[in-house]
Amino acid sequence: MWRVDGSSGDWFLGIGAYLRRCGDALSQLINVVIFLSENPNESLSGRSYRERRHWFWGKMLFLVDAIFFLLEKDHCRKSHQAEVRRASAFLKSAD
Repeated sequence: MWRVDGSSGDWFLGIGAYLRRCGDALSQLINVVIFLSENPNESLSGRSYRERRHWFWGKMLFLVDAIFFLLEKDHCRKSHQAEVRRASAFLKSAD
């Protein structure tokens, strides 16, 4: 779960990575359960970017990007790109 080699920095970074994965999983769950997504591996942020031309998802993109503004600029776009990279890496590893 967390890699700890004795330094407090590794432990702290391990918790941060764990919390980020939990946030990703929660976002995917909300996307599937509440917003009825057919893709269980897509986050709310990634979907907001992918479907940004739809009136609802365009507003959701604005809202999510506003919430994450202090942490990251263009959060939804970056989330979508990360999901595409993860999917591509998964497909390459399946060969």
